[in-house]
Amino acid sequence: MRVNSTTNLRIACEYSYDYDKVYWKYIILKVNPDATDEDLLFTAKTIAALQTLPLHSIDRADSCDLTA
Repeated sequence: MRVNSTTNLRIACEYSYDYDKVYWKYIILKVNPDATDEDLLFTAKTIAALQTLPLHSIDRADSCDLTA
């Protein structure tokens, strides 16, 4: 059984380049675990549009404790 479910939405924006490396700044938000992928994608794109930095990636990270 799942307990203590949490979901983080991570938005990565490019902010610097060094030779062949790209550096990112992250916006990490704790969101409702019941949110759909489509809702989170829409939210992340909306937030990214408010930034001056170019969007690199959007990640969803779910975690929970499993008990017997």
